[in-house]
Amino acid sequence: EVNTVFPTAPTTYSVMVQEGECVATDQVTIFVSKDLDIFVPNVFSPNGDGENEFVFPQAKDDVVLIINSFLIFNRWGESVYEIYNLPPNDISLGWDGTQRNKPLDPQVFVWFAEVVFVDGTTKIFKGDVTLIK
Repeated sequence: EVNTVFPTAPTTYSVMVQEGECVATDQVTIFVSKDLDIFVPNVFSPNGDGENEFVFPQAKDDVVLIINSFLIFNRWGESVYEIYNLPPNDISLGWDGTQRNKPLDPQVFVWFAEVVFVDGTTKIFKGDVTLIK
């Protein structure tokens, strides 16, 4: 019989094989690498050329369950973009470099993201992104 497992934490499995009176046992421990990370570009250019128009969190689909919040602030700490409960990799939910429907001038912004991973781990990420034209 073949069993397939997908552990999300280090797990030890025991195996017993019996053939007549002969019995063999063994154990194996599976260590899970937790690559709990996201990617947010550090520069974007919302200038209408169709390239790098939006800033949005990106991650492997099988790693991130949901992004609880993605927040972007200007250098004075004013919120310019907030979005909650979004999936990763959804460009349609990305920030387009505007505030109150007006394009912003080139500058550096800071962002924060609260991410829930498929194993239940929640992690806060932060970084900066430069808006260029």
